[in-house]
Formats: sequence, C-alpha cells, structure tokens
Amino acid sequence: MKEFPGLKILAALLIPLLFCACAVDRPPTGGPPDRSPLSVTSTLPASASVNTSPQTIRIAFNHYVGRNDLSKSIFFAPRIDDYEVSIHGKEADIRLYSPLQQNRTYTLTLRTPLKSLDGNHQLDRSWVLAFSTGPVIDQGTIEGRVWTNRLAPMQNATVMAYNASRSNAVPERRPDYIAQSGPSGEYRFEYLAPGSYRIVAITDNNGNLQFDPETEVFAVAATPTVQTGMAGVGLRFAPEDYSARSLQSCRIINNREIEITFKNAIPARSFELSAIRIENTATGASLPVLGYFSLSRSSEDTTYRILTAPMEDRAFYRLRFSPGDAESQTSELTFSGNAHTERYPELSVSIVPANGADNVITETIRPESGSSIELQCNLPVVESSVKPAVTLSLSEKGQQIPVPFTISRIDSRTFAIVASQGFQHSKDYLVQVKPGILKGLVGEPSKTALVQSRFSTAGPDAYGEISGSGRANAPAVVVEARRTGSEASRRMVAKTDASGTFRFDFHDLPAGEYTIAGFIPSASGAISPMTRWNSGSVAPFAPSDPFAALTITVRGGWTTEDVRLDIPSARRSGPDDAKSPEKP
Repeated sequence: MKEFPGLKILAALLIPLLFCACAVDRPPTGGPPDRSPLSVTSTLPASASVNTSPQTIRIAFNHYVGRNDLSKSIFFAPRIDDYEVSIHGKEADIRLYSPLQQNRTYTLTLRTPLKSLDGNHQLDRSWVLAFSTGPVIDQGTIEGRVWTNRLAPMQNATVMAYNASRSNAVPERRPDYIAQSGPSGEYRFEYLAPGSYRIVAITDNNGNLQFDPETEVFAVAATPTVQTGMAGVGLRFAPEDYSARSLQSCRIINNREIEITFKNAIPARSFELSAIRIENTATGASLPVLGYFSLSRSSEDTTYRILTAPMEDRAFYRLRFSPGDAESQTSELTFSGNAHTERYPELSVSIVPANGADNVITETIRPESGSSIELQCNLPVVESSVKPAVTLSLSEKGQQIPVPFTISRIDSRTFAIVASQGFQHSKDYLVQVKPGILKGLVGEPSKTALVQSRFSTAGPDAYGEISGSGRANAPAVVVEARRTGSEASRRMVAKTDASGTFRFDFHDLPAGEYTIAGFIPSASGAISPMTRWNSGSVAPFAPSDPFAALTITVRGGWTTEDVRLDIPSARRSGPDDAKSPEKP
C-alpha cells in the first residue's frame, strides 16, 4: 500500500491538540450542580500574619470569579488605591504598587455581592484578610446584628466604622473599616485598631460607601461611639421616607387607566389619590383621578394602576405626584392620551376566607389589618358603597347574631372587614355581600344577588403566648412582638421597677416566627404603645433610641417563657445574650 506523508503530518498535529484540550482550565461540565456559596479557600500571606509586607496578595476561591467584579469588591484599610488585579483560574493576584506603612495592620475586605463567574455562587457575607507589617497585629473587634425597620434580620447591609478620634468623624468621608451582614443579619469587624468608632449601616445601593438619602436607608448605633471589644451592637434601619418617593415611569393602558411606577415601594394604605394630579397641558383642565389598585393586591408595591375619567385622544397630559406636606418634592411625567376604550366586565366579588373554610386564623389574612377577613372586587369601586353592602354575623344555636364591624381600604378593589371586638376562637361566622349595592367606578353593575362565606375560626391551640422580662435604665420601655413577614406588630408599654426590671406578656399570637424588640423612648411626654422609635441621623450624627431584639418561635398551645430582653443604656453598646427556652 502506498503511504501518504501528509497523514503522518496530520497525526503529528492532531495528537498534541487532543491532549492540550484535556488540560484547558475551565469550569467543569456535567454532574450534579454545586450550590455551595462562594468562599475563600486559601491566601498568601496567611490571615493574621505579622512582619510581612507583601507586594502581591494571592487569594484562592472555590469557584471562578471575574476580574472586574473582584476589583469592585476590594476595600483596603488603611486605604490603598494603586494596585492591579489579575485572575489565574480560581486564583486572584492583587499586585500592590503603593509602599506599605511600617508597623501597621492592613485589612483587605471583600464585599458582597461578589459572585462567581457563572453568577450562581455569591459570598454570603463580607470576608477579611489581615496582616501586619510589624511584629504586632491589631486585634480589636466590634460585632452585632442588623435589623430592618420591620425587625427582620437584614442580610448584605453595609456596616461602616469611623474612627471617632478624628475631627471629621461625621460619616461623610470614606469609612475606616467596613463589614457586611450575613444571612441572619450578623456582622463582625475584626483586626480594628483599638479605640472608639461611630457605627453606621446603609443599604448602599450604588456601592459608593456613602449614604445617599434619596435612594438609601440608614441605621446608626444607639451610642455616640462604640469601643473595640464590644458585642451585641444592634443596628435597626430607619423607616423609609415615603414623602421622598417619586415617579419613575408611566404606561397608558387604555383611555381610562394609567400604570405608574415609583422608584421605591409605597404601602397601598398610604397611597392617597390627593397626591396625584393630572392636567391637560394645552387647556390646563384637570383629569379626575377616581381610584387606584395594585394588580397583585400587595400591601406594598412599586407599581399601581390609576383609574381616571376618559382621556382625550392625542391630547398631552402632565402627571404630578406630590406626597406628604407642602415641603415634599413633586415629581412629574408627561404622556399622550389613548383612544382605546376598554370593555370592562361585570362587577364581581369574592371573600377571603372562602365559603366552608375551617380553622381560619384571621390574623394571617391581611396581617397589617389585624384580625380581619377580606373583600376582593375585580374592578375598582366607590369606597363609601362597601359597608352598606356587607353584613357580618356570628352563628350560635341556630341563630345569626349581628357582629359590629368596620371597613378598612387596602386599595380601590380590596377591603378588610374588621370585627369591632375581634373574631373569637372556635366560632362560626357568616359574611354576606350584596354586589348590586356596590358602586363600580367602571364596568357593568353586578347581577349577582348575594355572595357569602360561612367559615369557622381556629381554636386556642393555634395560638401561643410570649412571656419575658428585661432590664433598662429608664422609667418605661416600649416592647413589640412582630410576626415574620408581617407589617403589623403588637405593642405594649412596660414599666420598670426600682432595679430597672420590666416584664412583658403577649397573648393570642398565631404560631410562627417572631421578633421581640424593646426600646427606650427619647421622646418627651407620656409614653404609649404608639410612641415611635427614634432612628437617629447620619449627618449630623445622632444615635438612635437604645433597643434590643431577638427572634423566637411561637408554637400553638405553648407559652414561650423566660424570654430575656435587656436594653442597653447610652453608656453601653449592646444587650446581653438573650435566652428563650420554651415550656408547654
């Protein structure tokens, strides 16, 4: 057989290529998905090294990371600006071009949300590498927990520490140290220089490590300064300023509906039609605004539908949103009228709970309304027409006993029915609605004569209790119990005795996870359950009202006893460890 030299040459070229392809460094394919979070597996130098002045810092990860994302995540203390990042597989090299100071402790913090190259893995909290150019490394620590204003543990909050010894300690400059809260809201500063610090947390939506009041929320410690070595330094975020909300966009649905989107969420209950004004730009005539609703019936949303009088085709309109008082800023958008006329259906009604429901826990239907049931309409209706259409009665011994109630608006399609004395345990109720009495803002009147729901409420075994005590350096404290995911809370005033001890009890709580919190009011005058917690301020810096919080589980038919809630005074930095054993 005649041989072709070209085959030998081709084989000589292909065989090395095949072996090289097997050695390419790339994420593996196939096999079960790896769901482990992004983490650091090794560093050079090792953390807490002394007498080292590295020109290159090497960090190895358990997943591949991108150079740009890693560069944005790095924070040096003291500040180092002149460095370069390179990636080699799962290892990153940080080449330092700035000379390091002698006998100084340096920390390199990696911030969340640093993600892997494929985007499927993320640091669950900030990570710190520390080393010292001298024989001693700083060992100062400050730790605590971050809470949302609604007392849920807050992950990925950016916590910043400012050395209070500096004359410009007001947090308008770059922080001296940073940390970020983990899944349970916990945070920890490590390797701090000994001293006092001002502690501030922000949502830091843009990652610039500065508080931007128009788009972010803050939390400050309850003391002017915090000493290194302190634990339990709680941070609770301030309530969002709904008066600062502004329009982001609008979309015309038809000649009577506009979908408006805000830059931040707004509670449905606090949405007031008086804050919306629409006028014809040519004539100055106002376009009446008749109703609003959330498509998802959410208690809080960024997007709402606005129902108006019919618009003129091709006319231009100016939409203004002016929340709060006269000092609030007005935002506005311009849009063109729509000629499309919507054919709305017949008005219909549904009730939550549904007819025949058993063991209903009314506190969980619309938690911010307390113990309530809900009326849902498919179309917006006139609010004043709702109560005349509804009757509520208690079924006992074959008789229907009328129950006094109130109607609370969620939005123009959704209403809460609240029994004046609350819904009793283990009782049968009947709610009836005559849809024909409801006045729809659009659509055809309902031809249905009656919609009703017979339901029974849950018994005492579906509810639990909380009993506890604490200490506070104040005449009285406000204590609240808030169920996880709920906007509503149960609040009480607890007075202290001569030793500063107070007691608190909460009854008839639906089973579930709760946050128990207490604070010492700084407000002057009489203290009531409605007294507001003072969140302090960032600039000028002012500490918040001292508070403490912990999470516990409430079980149906059980009393969670011996809950300990010690509230720090202005001279302390955090509450003692809380305990909450459960007893039947």
